[in-house]
Amino acid sequence: MKIKLIACEVFTRELSIAAAKSKHIIDTVFLPFGLHQTPNELRNRIQAEIDASEGGVYDFIILGYCLCSRGTADLIARSIPVVIPRAHDCITLFLGSRTRYEKEFGAHPGTYYYSPGWIERSDGDVEQGYIGERKSRETEERYNEYVKKYGEDNAKYLIEQESLWLANYTRAAFINTNIGTIDSYQGFVQRVASSHSWEYQEITGDMTFIERLVNGEWPEGDFLVLKPGQQVIETYDTRIIDAVIEHKEVTHNADGKE
Repeated sequence: MKIKLIACEVFTRELSIAAAKSKHIIDTVFLPFGLHQTPNELRNRIQAEIDASEGGVYDFIILGYCLCSRGTADLIARSIPVVIPRAHDCITLFLGSRTRYEKEFGAHPGTYYYSPGWIERSDGDVEQGYIGERKSRETEERYNEYVKKYGEDNAKYLIEQESLWLANYTRAAFINTNIGTIDSYQGFVQRVASSHSWEYQEITGDMTFIERLVNGEWPEGDFLVLKPGQQVIETYDTRIIDAVIEHKEVTHNADGKE
């Protein structure tokens, strides 16, 4: 099969290795990690890549994305089937299965997970970068924007609300996929854990989910295969996502007729 892979650059190392070993021909497009900050823009970029794949070249399009804050909800398959992992976020793929993710989340709900790609792509230079410094700059920039839009008091309130997520975390976990500069990743996550007084832990990654994605092994329980003309919806249950016939808006003339 000839496959187009559209993925977040957080998977660059892992998916590149898996795709190189696949028996299928895979053309890869990696999109910027920062698109996760704007799910609507993420959806638009993915849809644009899907639409640009038309022309009979590919048998399937596979996504290196999960639901991702509804960034993949409402995507539409045109003439080529689109395959999407049934998961809320990339952590499931790095851990190898939904079962392992659920077990890990149940045992340690207050965990912030770091993969090689997350560290490299979200914070720049692993050797010199430090998440606290970057976050401080970003917070200051957002605060100034909020002051212009909403006034100083409202700006302070919004920044305080955004920072509350830190209070829910007690552990920083590095998912080791045995790819890249492991010692640099370990040091980075250890510094983050220390700066927040979190526990540090290293978790062994599992490439199974990622390898099945590029190898064309798509059991229904773990992957949604979107047929041409179908659209992704969020299900709010264990399926996470499902497919429906594309919703088409009906336009009306001035006299009320379609």
